[in-house]
Amino acid sequence: MDAETATSRTPALQVSSAPAATVPCDTSGLPPPLAHSAARLARSRYSWALGSGKGGLMGTQEVLRMLRGRWLLIVLMGLLGTSIALVIAAVQAPKYTASADVFVTVTSGQSTGDLAQGSTFSQDQARNFAAVVTKEVVLGPVIKQFGLDITLDDMRKNVDVEVPLNTSLITIKVTDKDPVQAAALANAVAKQLSSAVASLTPTVDQVKGAPIRAELIEAAGVPNKPSSPIIPLYAVLGLLVGLVLAIAYLVVVELVVARVDSSEQVEALTGSVVLASVPRDRRVSRHPIAVTALPLSLRAEAIRHVRTALKFLPGEANQTFVVTSSVSGEGKSTTAANIAAAFAAEGMSTCLVEADLRRPRLEGLLDLTGGPGLSDIVVGQCQIEDTVQSWGPDDLQVILVGTIPPNASELLGSSRGQDALRAIASRFDVTIIDTPPLTAVTDAAIIGRQFDGVIMVVGGGKVRTSELRQSMGALAVADVPIRGTVLNLAKEDASRPYAYAYSDRNRQTRLADLLPQGWRPVIKALAAIVAAVAVTMTAVALTSAQETAKPSGVSTPQSSAVPSTSATPATPKAVFIGDSLVAGTGGSGTKWTSLVSSGMGWSEVNLGRGGTGYVTSSDANGCGLSYCPTFVEMADAVIAEKPDIVVISGGENDGTNSVSTAANSLFASLKKGLPNAQIYVLSPLWRATAYPDALKQTSADIKAAAQANGVRYIAVGNPLEGHPEWFNTDQTHPNADGYKKLAAAILSAIKKG
Repeated sequence: MDAETATSRTPALQVSSAPAATVPCDTSGLPPPLAHSAARLARSRYSWALGSGKGGLMGTQEVLRMLRGRWLLIVLMGLLGTSIALVIAAVQAPKYTASADVFVTVTSGQSTGDLAQGSTFSQDQARNFAAVVTKEVVLGPVIKQFGLDITLDDMRKNVDVEVPLNTSLITIKVTDKDPVQAAALANAVAKQLSSAVASLTPTVDQVKGAPIRAELIEAAGVPNKPSSPIIPLYAVLGLLVGLVLAIAYLVVVELVVARVDSSEQVEALTGSVVLASVPRDRRVSRHPIAVTALPLSLRAEAIRHVRTALKFLPGEANQTFVVTSSVSGEGKSTTAANIAAAFAAEGMSTCLVEADLRRPRLEGLLDLTGGPGLSDIVVGQCQIEDTVQSWGPDDLQVILVGTIPPNASELLGSSRGQDALRAIASRFDVTIIDTPPLTAVTDAAIIGRQFDGVIMVVGGGKVRTSELRQSMGALAVADVPIRGTVLNLAKEDASRPYAYAYSDRNRQTRLADLLPQGWRPVIKALAAIVAAVAVTMTAVALTSAQETAKPSGVSTPQSSAVPSTSATPATPKAVFIGDSLVAGTGGSGTKWTSLVSSGMGWSEVNLGRGGTGYVTSSDANGCGLSYCPTFVEMADAVIAEKPDIVVISGGENDGTNSVSTAANSLFASLKKGLPNAQIYVLSPLWRATAYPDALKQTSADIKAAAQANGVRYIAVGNPLEGHPEWFNTDQTHPNADGYKKLAAAILSAIKKG
């Protein structure tokens, strides 16, 4: 564990009144890199005393450094958020929005003034009746008409109303997963609003003036692309959420758990220059003092760099450097010993003083013999010359702790403690004082104030940013400047710029050494670009697919102008073919086909013929005509209607006959003749009794043919089973209640798909 830093000595009482700038620093005789470091030290020496350092929260420079250092993570998190948002959008069922326009008019007024007044009145009433759209008087009948299994509040969530400024126009928008139903519901709500306006408006006899009318002027067309989800919006929101989460994560980590691992972080957090980055070395446990044991190592070169920078700091002839750290384990004592050994190797009389009176380590680190030390000098039990021990080939003088006192802070802060340290410092050219960590006790701040500042040892990967900030705060409160910092245990790449080539001669070549200088930022940038392009292409593809996709079986009818009592061109046309149940026999005018058409917003064309089937024709006894064709023979008639929707229901009249060939022929003909139509094939309907085996086989043949030809097979089941009361006396044809039950079951099955 190595690191180095040092500091020069000026009288303690002159810290705030006579800064070091009053003593010039001559760096003209230094090599350029060392002269630059010494000049930076002179400029930043009193940065903390002058208030330029950071104490608690992150400053602007720290935030910018964090964002710059972790930009790839931020970008990737933003892209991840975008990807997740795109996945969410992709799995959501698309919703379609159809809109219908209703115009509010006043039906009286003879003069120009009356007409102008009526126009203003109609605009006011348009806003009033827009509020009525979402009320039960309008939506209740629509829910009942379509047989929707939703509450009034659920329906309100799908209905939106707008009144353009200074107009009498009410725009009704309905959203649904089925585009056809969205259009049908919008038209139904508009028509119901017209009826509600007529019933709510006072008559001429009750109020002077004319009644108000609301007329549907533009019916809703079937939307050909979904209104939600909006892919670009999801992508942007996902990107923003990802970026915010990434930055928030980095800020929390930086403030709570992040560890310092670069010289840029050290300078940003301390406001002081980094004298050197001392690399990690596995040999530190065997050879802690690299200057003497490993003189050609990177550690030794980094320590010499620190020594050179400190030696030329302004100050008195006898220099004193107080070495401290934030927490234990950062290599403070090892760094102090190395700095002392480096000064001694230059032939300067150097003393290493151990002032960590609580957890001393120099005795074991330097393999010295314990005995009287600093504490004994302070209390007057020994003289300085009685405690000094020589170490190493360069005669480094070491004063150990001595007797460990119970009141270390009081002892060092007392006048006798200060006098003892000054007396020691006056005897040597250079004095290195090893003090305890700042976050644990106040000893380092006390001694640092006495000797005009401290040298901070920052253990790379050991100290958290929050702990380093806490140390900076403690120094700021005590008005103790930082004279320099040493990044100890630095990553190799951070320390290599300070190493000489010959120090690296035995280092094995790695793949990273063979790549061009600065390849890592390029690789990161390329990774970010590739990821961004992939996510962007995915978003574009999803948006394009959404815009070009057409709802299955839905044509694109054109919107119509004012509707009449008959179907408007915007209303999908549905043709029903089948047997007597399609024709509505026995229902006293109630047909399930009419109820389903109303519920789906379709215009009904009923081609049902009693007694017919896929392979079975009928005559006057079955359908009332001399001849009624099979379903296959009805294909041309269906195609001639040019419908948007075809519904086929039957099969019970075919008995035990195979319908497979006929069903395949019918479905193929309809698909060819009506390529844009939506074709529904219902499972055969039956009576109050259980499904016979023959009809089960017929149903299976119809389903197989539907799947083979790409038409939608709707399994209705046998909804009237067990309810003979829903049939006429013949127990074959349903009554009005039975047809209503059939309609509800079929409508539900169609909506479920």
